[in-house]
Formats: sequence, C-alpha cells, structure tokens
Amino acid sequence: MKVLLLVKRFDYGGAENHVSELANALACAGHSVWLMSTPGLQQVRLHSGVGHIATDFSDWKIIFHLFRIIRMIKSEHFDVIHAHQRFPIFLGTLASMWTKIPVVATVHGSALSDLRSELVRRKLSRVIAVRESCLSCIQSIVKPAGKVILIPNGVKLPANCVDRYVDPQCFSLYYISRMDRHHIRLLKFFLIEVWPKIIARYPRSQFHIVGEGNCLNEMIEWFIMKSDYTGIQASVYFEGYAVEVGEHYLDADLVMGVGRVAIESLVHGVPLLSVKHNHLGPIVTRSNLKRVQFANFVDLDGSPPSVDRFMAILNDFLDHRLYYENEAKSLQQLLSKEYNLDLIAKRIVEVYQDVIPNNF
Repeated sequence: MKVLLLVKRFDYGGAENHVSELANALACAGHSVWLMSTPGLQQVRLHSGVGHIATDFSDWKIIFHLFRIIRMIKSEHFDVIHAHQRFPIFLGTLASMWTKIPVVATVHGSALSDLRSELVRRKLSRVIAVRESCLSCIQSIVKPAGKVILIPNGVKLPANCVDRYVDPQCFSLYYISRMDRHHIRLLKFFLIEVWPKIIARYPRSQFHIVGEGNCLNEMIEWFIMKSDYTGIQASVYFEGYAVEVGEHYLDADLVMGVGRVAIESLVHGVPLLSVKHNHLGPIVTRSNLKRVQFANFVDLDGSPPSVDRFMAILNDFLDHRLYYENEAKSLQQLLSKEYNLDLIAKRIVEVYQDVIPNNF
C-alpha cells in the first residue's frame, strides 16, 4: 500500500523519532512510504526507500500546504494518510475530505490540543492513542469512541543486552530529551542542587545530557557560568543530537526520562528513573511497572522533583546497584515483546487496512 505520513517537527523528540522509525519499518515491510515534514535532523535516519518531502509547515500557509498535499495524493494515489501533531492532523483531515482517502491520527501529546477541532474529531477515520492515560479522554471527544485504539510507540530492539560492569567507585547517569524550557528548568535544578551531592560521594561519576532543541545553547551558556561555582564542570557532558540514541545506552548505569526515552532505556536493559519536570517517580521495577506504564512512564502520583526525594532515590539505587541491574534485565525481556517496532508497525498496518475502502 502507499502511505503518506505527515509530521510538523522533525528534529529530536518522541513523536519525531517514532515517525522516522515507523516510516523505515513500513518501507522495510514492502510498503511505499512518503513522509512530509519541516526539514530536520531526523532526515538522515530515513531508509532510502522512504520518500521525504521537505516543507516549512506553518499555520499561515495552510492553503498552500493543503493544495500541495491534495496534488500529491492525486498524483501518487496514496491509500491512506497518517498524521502526527496538531497542524498535520488538521491538514490531513482537510485533504482527506477533498480526496476521499482515509486519514489516521496518532496523538502523542495532549488530545485536547491535537484534536481541538470538532471537524477533525468527526472526520478522522481512526485515532491511535500511545498511552492508556489519554485513552478515555480521546474516546470522550471522538465519536464514535470505537474509532480510538491503543497502540504504544514501538522502538527498534537492540541485538542483545550488554552486561555492564558495575564499578563501585563510579556512576554514569544519562538524561536524554528534547531541550525545551521544561527540560532545561529541571536540568538546572538537578545540576545545582543534586548532582554536586552525587559527585561528593562518587567523584569519578559522569552526567551525560543527550538531545537537541531550541533551548540547548541557553542551557550550555548557563552551565558554563554556574559550573565553576559548584565544581561539577568536568563531570558533565553535553552530547547534543544523536543520530542513533541507542549507542548511548551501552554506557549508562541509569537513565532519567519518560515516554520514548523510558521505553528505549528499558528495552536496552538499562535501569530507568521516571522523571519529568513536574513528576518525580520511582526507578522502574516489575512491582511498579503497570502503574508507571499507564501514562507512558510518567508517574502521575509522583510529586514535583525535590532535593530530598532525588537523593533518597539515587542513594537507594547506588546502594543496591545489582538489584536494579537484575530488575532491568527482567523488564527488558517483558517489554521487548510489547514495544517491538516490527510488531507495532504490523498493528498500524492493520488499522490502515481496516479503514481503506474495500479492505485493501
């Protein structure tokens, strides 16, 4: 089948990484895939069989974008549109009304934002929720509710789980994320209030910050000015954008994050601390897995990050490293089945087949 994927941003981020890897998986499965997005760093990750159409998506150019998409659909004879993020979902819905081909939307962020238009809610052929916590919300605003299906984001699985050597004198912590204002606010707090205490206990420890974003330069400039005061400059590494983030998991003792980063960390067998700017959860284990999975590894019951809570969690981890390593290995076996990209892509193809007229 011929699939047109639409996504606005195409640099680092959960939705962007998912779309690029979904496009590759669909192309490897023999489907004809085209992807339209704003130019971005994810382009280099695309399979040679994926056609990429770079366009400067802007709300002010909606008529131009709409006619361009309609012209492409008519010339390429796409079978289905799969849109991600608010503006592409709106555009895809309008294009489907003109061309009479079905449109599927995946909601990665806020349903009330991505599906704010009543027209979109009525005209979408299917809506994919990526986390259980937003399923009931989407079902309440999309009619009929049967159009909504839960399919988590899939990730590429590593070839194997590398047994990491646990150095009792060293600790390697990774924070992997898009660098936006929420993330740098959390990072500034962590670097000033928490990390110096970890360095005092483990002087050879390292904190790696991986990711790109419009606030990265601001973060680096702030760190250069502040780090001399706290004495942590030599222990912190700004890695920037990573074409393949999986390379970093090999060196991590613990990863901090939620969403896609959490999934990737766990399927690589790396212990994960659930932390967002407004929710600090636990290190994920088999006993708390279902609770933190509910909101895509955001612990909705977790309080905002605090120094005492951070230190209690990290000290417990450092005192019980082997326990958390073994938990991570067990979780890898469980979650590799649930988040396998190839299996997730097959489920999405089944959604396409279900909405295409005459059951493609």
